[in-house]
Amino acid sequence: MKKIFKLLIYVVSFIACTLVFLPKASIYNLLEQELSKQNIIISDEKRDEKLLSLDISDAKVYYQDIEGANINSINFFSSVFYSKIEVSDVKLLQSLASFFPPHIKKVELKYSALDYKNINIYSLGDFGVLNGNINLIDRTLILKLEASNKMKREYSRVLKQMKLDEGIYVYEYRF
Repeated sequence: MKKIFKLLIYVVSFIACTLVFLPKASIYNLLEQELSKQNIIISDEKRDEKLLSLDISDAKVYYQDIEGANINSINFFSSVFYSKIEVSDVKLLQSLASFFPPHIKKVELKYSALDYKNINIYSLGDFGVLNGNINLIDRTLILKLEASNKMKREYSRVLKQMKLDEGIYVYEYRF
């Protein structure tokens, strides 16, 4: 019994040390490299590494060398069984504001090892409320948008690319 308890203590200690000493900034740099392959560059950000998370603030997002958005804060949190990315207060610049409402209050991406196939998405902004998921096995993205009046009135060309199902706009994409 003592050996099992001792082994359990070692495993829990190893996991805790791995989480605390995980190089969060290096993982973020890897994410930036992958985004740069898609011509998306995040720059001028301030980083603050904490015990289990990494906070990014005042980031500028460029797409094909054109500044497209300013992000107030990004929080990366990861544990053994659960990871979450929370983006707050995104402002699209004029170059993108003609295609999409310019203010996004919140974007959350959540992954749990208990639901290993899906990454859940939640977003709130001038466009309305968006829920969705990314199925990692089937390689599909499904977004469901409860469009705001502003979205329906000013950005109807975006909504035309989505299916309307009982008042909810649905977008599906395979990658």
